[in-house]
Amino acid sequence: MNRPKLLVLDGQGVVFDAPIKRFLGAFAHDNRLDYGAVMRRWEDGLRHLAWTGAIDDDDLWHELAGKPIDVRQTMLALSTSYQPGPVASYLATWSQQVPIWLLSNHRSSWLVPQLVSMNLVGAFQRLLISDATGLVKPDPNAFGPLLDGTLDPGDILFVDDQLPNVHAAEQLGLKTLHASPHHGWVADLNRYLHA
Repeated sequence: MNRPKLLVLDGQGVVFDAPIKRFLGAFAHDNRLDYGAVMRRWEDGLRHLAWTGAIDDDDLWHELAGKPIDVRQTMLALSTSYQPGPVASYLATWSQQVPIWLLSNHRSSWLVPQLVSMNLVGAFQRLLISDATGLVKPDPNAFGPLLDGTLDPGDILFVDDQLPNVHAAEQLGLKTLHASPHHGWVADLNRYLHA
């Protein structure tokens, strides 16, 4: 693979360690809720509302719990659950070699403070977070800002831990790398950036 002219990284599972599903387990435990019921509510609609910004934090957590809860304590617990992901320690170096964008299904009010607190935000030339764009991967429209005609799609390398997102990017002509926890993808990415 030739060295890309733009590197586009997912947030959870790539820049961060995919805290949301793990956090929902802690959320269920802390609020004495059935984990299966919490995950069904999340998967059956609340995730989409959260990622598109169509619900505020208070309503999201109350709906997810199925009862009123302490939102302030929940948000504090969430903020402490984020940990650097597989590429975090490489970002400063990589950003000197190639422009890096973030394309993440997430909430800006959750994600941006974490990027700032971990000194990662400066590595990114652009942040495309789904609650701000209103578009959630794998919807092809979520990739629209990457395909504005400035670069050939084949010059863009997109990295995501979710295969449906990787396949959607491939269908649009982007080079892709699946951030699988079972493969040496970080080493592969490092090689591509030094090609």
